[in-house]
Amino acid sequence: MSSRVRRISIALGVLLALGLVVGVGAGNRLAGDDEDATTTDAVATTQAEPDPHPLATGTTPKSVQLLVFERAYSECASTEVGLLAAKYAVADKSEEGVAAVVGRAWASYFKAGQDAVQDGRDGCRQGQQDRSS
Repeated sequence: MSSRVRRISIALGVLLALGLVVGVGAGNRLAGDDEDATTTDAVATTQAEPDPHPLATGTTPKSVQLLVFERAYSECASTEVGLLAAKYAVADKSEEGVAAVVGRAWASYFKAGQDAVQDGRDGCRQGQQDRSS
């Protein structure tokens, strides 16, 4: 057997052994086989739902604020309030409540900050007014 074939055989053997060790370890974790691990009694808590529209921190550039306004305006001018309320799962289904959530969603989409949320809300409200007239 040549030295090249021998090196390849050894490398394959090592990779197979490593794969077996990793696979068995992962299988034990997935199966919940952690008897040797130290455990404590779990406290029953309710996890807070993650914010569906997280915002960036800091100041948003004016160009991004304008994008948020324009997108919110366009969506609210072309879509009925009831459909937007369903799309964004809005609790307050009033025009104002929908506008607030749409504004926040577009600010989140563009990774904007809190300062762009008001622009999005204003854009949506303007779009709602233009839609109804």
